[in-house]
Amino acid sequence: MTIAATAAESRAGALYDQDVACRVLGIRLGDVAPGRATARMTVTDRMVNGLGTAHGGYLFLLADAAFSFACNTYEPVAVAQAAHVTFLLPVSAGDELVAEAAERVRRGLTGIYDVSVRRGSETVAEFRGHSALLPGRTRPTTQEKSA
Repeated sequence: MTIAATAAESRAGALYDQDVACRVLGIRLGDVAPGRATARMTVTDRMVNGLGTAHGGYLFLLADAAFSFACNTYEPVAVAQAAHVTFLLPVSAGDELVAEAAERVRRGLTGIYDVSVRRGSETVAEFRGHSALLPGRTRPTTQEKSA
C-alpha cells in the first residue's frame, strides 16, 4: 500500500470514528483510496416512509457520507458546498445499499465527486457533491470531541 493510500484510509477512518450519525444508523465505512470511498447501509423498518419505501433522506445521507469520506482523504479538511441527488428506483426495508464515491475533479479549494448508490447490481440513486476546502481547520481528535 502506498503512503497516500495509507494516509487516505487513516483520514477517512478517523472521520468515521467521529461520525455519530453514521454509526447510529448502521452506516459502515468500506474501501478507501485517495479521492474514493464506499459506505454501506442496510435499510431498516424505521427508515421506511408512508409509501412503504425507504425515505429519500436516508439514501441522501448514505451518499453524503461516502462523499464526505472521499473528499476528506486529503488535507485540508473538506466540507460539502452543494449536493444533488436523483432517485432512480425505490428501496425497501432489508435492502443492503452500497454508496461508491469517486472524485471527478479537484482544483483550488473545490472538488466535484460522484456517488452511485447500488442495491446489488442495480443503481438506485446518483449523487453529485461539490466540496470546499477549509485551509487551517484541523480534524478533531478524540480528546477534542469529548471536551
